[in-house]
Amino acid sequence: MPPYQSPPAFRSCAAALLAIVAADPAPAADLTFFGFSDIHYGAVSGPRDDTPKVRCPELEVINSLPGTPYPAPFKGTVAVPRGVIMQGDLINDGAVSDKYPAQWANYVAEFGVNGEGRCKFPVYEAIGNHDVNENLYVFNKIKERNLTRLKLKHIGNISPNGYHYSWDWDGVHFVNVNLFPGNVWHGEADAYGAGHDPLFARDFLVDDLRRNVGDSGRPVVIVQHFRPIDENWWTFSAADKFQQAVQDYNVILIMCGHQGGGVNNVWRGINWASSNGELDVFRITPDNHLLALGRSRKAWGKSMQKKIYFSYATSGLPAVINNGGWASGISADRATLSGKIVYAAQAPGEVTFYWGTTDGGTVPGAWSNSKSVAGQQVGTAFTTEVAELKPWETYYYRCRTSNAKGEAWSATSVSFTTNGILPAGWQTAFVGHEQRSGGGANHASGTFTVRGSGRDIGERGQPIDNFQYACQDLTGDGEIQIRLATLAVKTREPKVGIMLRESLAADSRNVALLFNPQMGVRWSVRRKTGGDSSATASPTVKNAPCWLRLVRKANTFTGFLSVDGTAWTPLGAAVTIAMPPKILAGLAVTAGNRDESRLHTSTFDNVTVAGHP
Repeated sequence: MPPYQSPPAFRSCAAALLAIVAADPAPAADLTFFGFSDIHYGAVSGPRDDTPKVRCPELEVINSLPGTPYPAPFKGTVAVPRGVIMQGDLINDGAVSDKYPAQWANYVAEFGVNGEGRCKFPVYEAIGNHDVNENLYVFNKIKERNLTRLKLKHIGNISPNGYHYSWDWDGVHFVNVNLFPGNVWHGEADAYGAGHDPLFARDFLVDDLRRNVGDSGRPVVIVQHFRPIDENWWTFSAADKFQQAVQDYNVILIMCGHQGGGVNNVWRGINWASSNGELDVFRITPDNHLLALGRSRKAWGKSMQKKIYFSYATSGLPAVINNGGWASGISADRATLSGKIVYAAQAPGEVTFYWGTTDGGTVPGAWSNSKSVAGQQVGTAFTTEVAELKPWETYYYRCRTSNAKGEAWSATSVSFTTNGILPAGWQTAFVGHEQRSGGGANHASGTFTVRGSGRDIGERGQPIDNFQYACQDLTGDGEIQIRLATLAVKTREPKVGIMLRESLAADSRNVALLFNPQMGVRWSVRRKTGGDSSATASPTVKNAPCWLRLVRKANTFTGFLSVDGTAWTPLGAAVTIAMPPKILAGLAVTAGNRDESRLHTSTFDNVTVAGHP
């Protein structure tokens, strides 16, 4: 994919904003803004009231709240907000063509771009999962409103596709990434399919922060619909990529909606607030505090207050450090750890890496290992190699730096998993889109342990598979036979078993015997590269352990199952697929993460891969 570039029409805006970045931004005089989400125009109240919602009752609170005293211990009154930020689920039936036009019209009538609706204040909206449709109806309506915002100078930067945008209020930079800060739906928003396409929001975020915030350290607020903890709506892998994208910046808040949670939450060192049908009031005070309060129709709710800064230079911090490019070059017994000093009040001193199999936080003595390196420069990632690690083990690490002004730790620890040890000729790889790192395979005492995430294998309508594969080459006629020893079900629809596969390409031709605790053993076949997979299930075996066997003779493939490894029963009909002489034979595990991005683990023993002369 070509590198991201802002559209030419908006580069002049970006250049102007860079001039602001060059100087230390002054603290905000007094900034107030509102957050509100999940209106759901068109929704019904319940079985006793099936009248679709056409008005937003909370709008009366939004309009009347300015001038209202803050609750104790906070002082002053609510100021007129610079804007109302809507974190998605504007309408209820974005995927129902005979409903969404009227529902959108109700939203627009109440929440105009610049006070032309019932809402008195400017509005900045994100899209939510109830708004989406593969025809992008609501997305395109927001795109039209973005052009109006641009003309009004309410925003300064828009993504090339017109959906994502950013703006500045009194030295604070806001970025709207809509559903969530991802790029593509598959592997990043697996729960409900292509309708939840994030449309390259992360690329826009990365470019926008680089151009319009840079290394200034000024505050950043990110607006999205899904909460950062909603792994069932966007995957753990996508959240990791988001964290890496923003770790160089002073992100003071993530504003989201979806499932609520209040205003006082922390995810990987970043505060987040989630509105769900309740107003959130935010204020940045003249003494540089971020104040957040929930507000129902009748009363104030929970609150959060924290000190913020408007530039690294005025922060008073000795330094700002993160975990750089995270762990790389991971093998069974070593890894390369990374770090990066983003800011240093004085010349950087010593940097220390801490690591171990438990997270020691910011207590040096709680870590089992440490290593110091000197001479690191601000703004440049640095690395060190650590050795004598245990294979097939999860480790945590964190960076600390010190100088004459004091010490600083990275905001969070990050984890990595060392590789397992496999017999000669075996390899492991994730096929397709990996939802969560930490998968792989290990062999010990005659037992293979395979762990992986993944959406599915042989899913109807999807031309690719997503699973962890431990395999070896098989040339010519032959077979693979195993006993599926354990199946600890901790995910929604795991599928585990054996496979003969043309290659590691996600859309490769293959045959497989896959055990699922709901369906039993499934004979899965993809005859054409990139084609659908067909499946025949046998409910006769619904518990592990069980025995599985795949046989190739020329281009004919046959599957068998057994409860004892002695008496074998064919499953489904033999199939003919034109595969090359050399293919892959191995063990397949997918977590079936259509609603979670957890890992699934299974063990296999009595594994044999044999060629037949």
